[in-house]
Amino acid sequence: MVFVKTFKGYEDKTMELDKAVNSWILENKVTVVSIQTAMSHEPESRARSGDLIYTVCYRAEKPID
Repeated sequence: MVFVKTFKGYEDKTMELDKAVNSWILENKVTVVSIQTAMSHEPESRARSGDLIYTVCYRAEKPID
């Protein structure tokens, strides 16, 4: 079956988010179907940056945390 896993990070820290996603894929030995990204930018926020979300669609026998 195909399942979805969502990862959330900050747009100015993409390397950390990439590392988390890649580690999860390797640890769980999943077959990735697709990865979609979305970014929400909030210029008025304290950090002056927004959220970056990766949605990973993967094949597995059951959902993986």
